[in-house]
Amino acid sequence: MRDAQRLRQRLDLSLDGRQLVALTVCALLLVSAVFSLGMLIGKRAATSDVGVQISGDLAALDAQARKQTPAALHPPKAAETTVVPAPARVATVVGPPPRAAQVAPVPVTLTPPPNDLGEYTVQIGASQERTEAARLEGRARSAGLKPYVVEANLGSKGTWYRVRVGAFHDKEAANRFRKDVERELRIAAAVMPAR
Repeated sequence: MRDAQRLRQRLDLSLDGRQLVALTVCALLLVSAVFSLGMLIGKRAATSDVGVQISGDLAALDAQARKQTPAALHPPKAAETTVVPAPARVATVVGPPPRAAQVAPVPVTLTPPPNDLGEYTVQIGASQERTEAARLEGRARSAGLKPYVVEANLGSKGTWYRVRVGAFHDKEAANRFRKDVERELRIAAAVMPAR
């Protein structure tokens, strides 16, 4: 019986906190080493198999491409070569070049502001080019808005075409509408005094 108790005392293991942490770290290191080794072996195996498959697949694709290409693209063999005589030279009389048709620039029409502008409006852009302003106006119109363009002569800075949407009597309503316009058109807009 004493021998059994001695044997149990020897077999009883008690682990404290540091020993548990050390065993956990060792287990994690072992698992990560096995994982890394598996990945390395897997990659090597995959590249050796893929290399064989790719070369076989490329050869099959080349053969298929040769079957589908017209014979004109392949150079003729020496036995198939034929001689084609050069065309005879023909004299041509060259006159003055034809006159280019004068194309008048198409006037870009911009929508004028409404009669009742209100106190505030939302400006979605401004440009010195009429065509750019018309493009922005068209983009806003295709989004379901009713844009208009105000022409502003800024003296030494030139003429600017301001593309605007809406007429509001209070600034809060204009700000709410501005947020909707920015979300719809995905551009920055600003609340401006209408006049």
